[in-house]
This record gives sequence, C-alpha cells and structure tokens, in this order.
Amino acid sequence: MTAPLHRSPRPDGPSTRVDEAAVTARRDELLATAAALPGAWAGHKPEWDIPVASVGPRLFLLLIPHTDGRLLANVKLDPEDVVAVRAAFEWVEPGFHQSKRHWVSIDLTSPDYRADEAAGMVEDSYRLVLSLLTRRTREAVLLANAAGSPTRPTWQW
Repeated sequence: MTAPLHRSPRPDGPSTRVDEAAVTARRDELLATAAALPGAWAGHKPEWDIPVASVGPRLFLLLIPHTDGRLLANVKLDPEDVVAVRAAFEWVEPGFHQSKRHWVSIDLTSPDYRADEAAGMVEDSYRLVLSLLTRRTREAVLLANAAGSPTRPTWQW
C-alpha cells in the first residue's frame, strides 16, 4: 500500500497530490536550514505539539498542520515582503493562525513548491526575528553560539 496523499487545493483548477515522503523531506529540510542558523534552535514545542524553530525567546518558523490536511510552514517577514511573496508564489498564502500582516504560510504539499525560495524565507524570518530581540538578548544568543554552548529556547523549561 502506498503512503497517504495530501491534497493541495487550487482556486483556479483541480486539486493535485503530493506524496507524504516529499512533504516529510521538505519539512525536514526547512528544520535543518533553521537549526543551522547562528543561535537558532529547532525542535518540538510540546504545548502546541508542533515542530518549531526559535532564536532566543522568539519563534521564526512553525510547522502547522492545516485543518484540510496540508502541512504549512509559517515564517515571519517584513510586511512589504509579505505582500511581495504572496503575489510572486502561489504556494505562499496568508499566515495560518498568525497575523496576516507579518506571517505567511508556505504550503509544503504544493507541487509548485521551490525549496530554495522557501529556505530563503526561513533565513529572512530568522534575520527579522533576531533583529527584533533586545540588544542584550541578541548578544547573549550570538555569544553562546560562538562559545559552542548548546542552544536552548528560553521559553522551554
């Protein structure tokens, strides 16, 4: 028996299917990209039961299952960038369960998904969130990273 399939709805045409292995590979790629960034932590947030990535106390990547079965990767972007990426890519939509002004959802089940662009959005999200940290927190996160200390989100007890 083959793996279950995800549907990626299209407003202008029939739905298409992406297999579970491709979605899992895309999810793992984005988490690996996030974890490789200086001072970032990627793992499971037990309160929400979803994989996330954070820098210091702030999240910059959330992998959220949509109510229709799709897997979405939410990233925080500058509001001007949100408008641009939503217009440029049909596999990017308003942030699911997040502020539509600052967050976008990347549809990991879309056949049009582009890994390089998605990874770039994760890196942009990281840079934006890092810049929003207080100087003291940002310096502490980057200093711990430079010292080789294991990163641990400050929201995790």
